[in-house]
Amino acid sequence: MRSLSLKNYLIIVFGGLFIIGCTHLYFVIKTSSSELSQRHVKDVIELHYKLIKINIESTINQINDISEEIKDNPTFNFNNPSPQLRKNLINDFHQVPSLVSISLYNSNEQGVRITYVDKLLNIIPVNQSFLQSHWRYAENNHYLHLNNHIYLSYLGNHQQKIIIEISTTNVFNTIDRELLNNTDVSFHIYDRMNNSFLYHSNRNTPFNNNELISFILKKKSVVSKNKIDYNIKTNSFRNSNLEFITLIPTHVILKNLTPILDSLIKQIILYSIFCFIILIYISFNLSSKINNLIENANSIMRFEFKNQKYKKSNIEEIQKLSDSMKLISLTTDNILSQIVIISRTDNTFQLGLSVVKQIDKITNGASKLFIINKEDDFVCYEGLSKIDIKNKSKNYHKIILENKNIEYNFNLFNEKNKVIGCLQVYVTPENNLSNNTLAFIERLVHIISISIRKHNLLEQQKALFTAFTQSIASAIDTKSAHTANHCQRVPELTLMLAKAAQKNQAEWKDFSLSEQEWEELYLASWLHDCGKLTTADHVIDKATKLDMFTNRIHEIRTRYEVLKRDAEITYLKKLIDDKSNAALLQENYLNTIKELEEEFAFIAQSNLGDEFYHDDNIDRLHKLATRIFTRTLDKRLGLSWEEAQLLSDNDKQTPSIETVLQNNSSHLIPWDLNRKKNEQFNLKPYPFKFNHGEIYNLAVQRGTLTSEERFLINDHIIQTINMLKTLPYPDHLKNIPLIAGGHHEQMSGKGYPYGIPASELPITARMMAIADIFEALTASDRPYKTPKTLSESLKILAFMAKNKHIDASLFSLFLTDGVYLNYADKFLSSEQIDDVNIQELIEIAY
Repeated sequence: MRSLSLKNYLIIVFGGLFIIGCTHLYFVIKTSSSELSQRHVKDVIELHYKLIKINIESTINQINDISEEIKDNPTFNFNNPSPQLRKNLINDFHQVPSLVSISLYNSNEQGVRITYVDKLLNIIPVNQSFLQSHWRYAENNHYLHLNNHIYLSYLGNHQQKIIIEISTTNVFNTIDRELLNNTDVSFHIYDRMNNSFLYHSNRNTPFNNNELISFILKKKSVVSKNKIDYNIKTNSFRNSNLEFITLIPTHVILKNLTPILDSLIKQIILYSIFCFIILIYISFNLSSKINNLIENANSIMRFEFKNQKYKKSNIEEIQKLSDSMKLISLTTDNILSQIVIISRTDNTFQLGLSVVKQIDKITNGASKLFIINKEDDFVCYEGLSKIDIKNKSKNYHKIILENKNIEYNFNLFNEKNKVIGCLQVYVTPENNLSNNTLAFIERLVHIISISIRKHNLLEQQKALFTAFTQSIASAIDTKSAHTANHCQRVPELTLMLAKAAQKNQAEWKDFSLSEQEWEELYLASWLHDCGKLTTADHVIDKATKLDMFTNRIHEIRTRYEVLKRDAEITYLKKLIDDKSNAALLQENYLNTIKELEEEFAFIAQSNLGDEFYHDDNIDRLHKLATRIFTRTLDKRLGLSWEEAQLLSDNDKQTPSIETVLQNNSSHLIPWDLNRKKNEQFNLKPYPFKFNHGEIYNLAVQRGTLTSEERFLINDHIIQTINMLKTLPYPDHLKNIPLIAGGHHEQMSGKGYPYGIPASELPITARMMAIADIFEALTASDRPYKTPKTLSESLKILAFMAKNKHIDASLFSLFLTDGVYLNYADKFLSSEQIDDVNIQELIEIAY
């Protein structure tokens, strides 16, 4: 069965009841009005009949009195009645308006006719012809109807004959004119003896004479015709064959009552409409209040406690229900909010503050939260006080203090049932905690325990990850003296620059890091060079061009030693054979030795890589490389399988003529099979991982690294990104790979490994770029270079800012906020700290 809404239910039920009530009232009023009307019709008809009857009968009585008076007066003079008789006759004419004339005849049948016209009593003689035509007494028919007049015959004393003339029209005109004037009302006089009608007051009646006669015979009281009800009243006059019948339509009688009834019905309808409107308003209002409560209840079920609207109601129960639901919503929201606050709290101070605030509100008292620290002391979240917990086995215990106040101690347990904290609540005696409140606080304390355990676990994990990060950086720094302490100093300098930006709200008001973002930057800066773990040591530590695992200049020196020995042996052999040319042979020998020593000196100088190696040096190097010597030992001896695979067929021949400087196929080291190209990076590897060719390495124009080795050095940033991307970070640390891997990008978009423009580079990565370069320039513990002074290092950075290698605005902040000086005071030697012209450097940068 489908349910109805409250407003529809109220409208249907009360509206239906109201409609039924109004309908019943209408029909009761109508029925009562009809009954009243019926009685009224009967009363009116009866009254009408009685009026006519009384009128006619009074007329007859008056006439009888006159007749008796005339009959009892033997001295009555027809031609000249006595004054008293005149007076009586005039009075009779006044009292009987329907009386037209009185005709008197004596025994000799001489007669007079008495009339009253214009207030004059007229007595005129009348002949016997009138007597003969109108006398009916002998026929036992005391009346004659003629021309709407009735003539009544009486026989008086001394055989006097009296004929009284009565006007039927005057008889009915004396009755209620309102009825007579209505054309629908009809009055009829029927003569039973003659079976004919003597009088019709209204010939427009819809009934014919036969129908009227049948009404009289059948004594009908109500008939209908043409959808009109007629009320019938019949009666006969006394001592007469005359029958009086009245037909009155119901609507005539009700014509005054009908407007009243119609007005009453209109008022009922208007009252019904008004009440129905009130009912609809009340229904909608009540339904709106209840729907509001339903919506709020549904919101509570969905745990939506904000933006709830509680409407006021004049109905006490609904208002109480609304207040209760509001209280439930606020209480639930407060509890859930407290749980959320507790679960999200990142430090014990915030946890203690929120817990104390909530507990104080619940208990109307004061509370403190104590949490165990690393030294197993229970310390207040504010760090200002300590306590000793005695009853560690109980959930809570109660203590009555000297000032009558009450102290409750709620213990916090971890998963091993070890006490990790205590919540102390102080209340006054009048605010003593009820059992329900104690139970609620116990549950809340359990949630606090979970939060503390979670916090401790997170702190332990964070500490582990931080220590592991620092250990990686320390391992990288320890691995090679060329990166000594670099991974530990760059984080220091990066955070210095970030703090300066956050502090300088005038120019860097949009820069602000949350606590989690500070952690992200801290870890990213510590891990910014973690990819160097994959870089070969001999590449990182390559101090000379021929450095590999050892400095191969010694191998070339040995070759020149062999060449010198060969020159000496050749000289001595020739001297034995031709002593006469001893001076010339010695001169040639000494020139050869000098030439070999100069060549080796040139090669040794080329190996250092501390100056730019010009093209003419490269040409000379190639010429020197044509000098040959004879190898007599098998080159395959003492090689590993992998090294032997790199030898060419020529290398396997013995003896063999070889040049003093070589570029052999065995010098080309291929990439590992698992090395894959990554198209997202703009750094592209060379065909070979290493090229150890001696001529190739010595011909390097800048520094000591070949192109392949330079790629491997730069490749550390790709390996850093690949390593960091594999770690499962929490959401607040997910940008570590981008920040750590972006410190070699340039503002011009020409950096590596992505080659992205400055707009896509985080500010923190730009900060790290400055820190990385400045630390490398000023480091005093690098074996491959001498440390630079502050002014030298900052000037290099200024030109790098000008060329859009680094962020000029950050470089300006680095100078103006004294970040460089703070770092110098902490990490640079006094000899490196010299005067710096900040304005000049800023002008260069911009």
